Amino acid sequence: MMIDGHVHMWLRPMYPDVIINAYLEPWLAMSEFLDMTKEIEESFPTSEVRPELLVESMKQSGVDRSVVLPLDFGLVQEPKVGVEEFNDWIFESSANYPDKLIPFMGIDPGRGEQAIRLMRKYYAKYEPKGIKIYPPNGFYPYEERLEPFWREVQDMGLVVVSHAGASWGPLDEEKSRPIHFRSILDKYPDLKLVIAHLGGKYRADTYELAREYDNLYTDCSALQGWLPAEPQTVKDRLNEAFSVMGDRIIFGTDWPLFDLAYPYESWCSFVREQDICSDERKEKLLGGTMSRLLGL
Repeated sequence: MMIDGHVHMWLRPMYPDVIINAYLEPWLAMSEFLDMTKEIEESFPTSEVRPELLVESMKQSGVDRSVVLPLDFGLVQEPKVGVEEFNDWIFESSANYPDKLIPFMGIDPGRGEQAIRLMRKYYAKYEPKGIKIYPPNGFYPYEERLEPFWREVQDMGLVVVSHAGASWGPLDEEKSRPIHFRSILDKYPDLKLVIAHLGGKYRADTYELAREYDNLYTDCSALQGWLPAEPQTVKDRLNEAFSVMGDRIIFGTDWPLFDLAYPYESWCSFVREQDICSDERKEKLLGGTMSRLLGL
């Protein structure tokens, strides 16, 4: 079973303008290198990304299940659709594809008591397997004010996926560094933490922590940004990760955010077909490890 551990869905009003503008700018700067129409360029990523499109893309790419990660940017700038309505939509729309989509919660820990209330609401109603957080929104994981959040996460047995690396616009990229999780990993030994994107430019942080904590994982989403120009860089990054983390690496795509540069189907095929590790390790990369983490 092939599992994509990192995908997104949204409707345009669910993200604030300041975030859309910040993340659209790098793509627009690439326009001269992309084989696409002006209409596609100007609509991405402001368009709607619904589950039907995701499931069809999965079918074409040979992906059996995907973990859907909503992003809560509401404390940076309030969008037209609030965090509760956004998460409601994620769970309700994913329910139409129960054998395909695995929705996580997307709630900023900085919301304090509201975050706890929403987590309990969704856990009681949907029993989600995990939660996505985005430290560049404005928090360090180790802040004392977030202790109730981490206790709740551990009590619920949630998998936490945390953004790491490139963060644009008003976001504070330094807060995304994986090293900031050290005290959390010490305090909550049963926590299952996934650092997204290998940690991006901070992957050395990821590997430093991974040598100390067996409950730290990472995903390889966004690595396809090096393709098709530098396939060897992708292989080198994966081999580097394997050498430190072994089977604690999860396949991911960050769909649909890289489709303009390197299509979803192409990235899935690249990882499946490249001779980057043993067959046993590749089976775990492509789904076995995430399946175990989620108890599937």
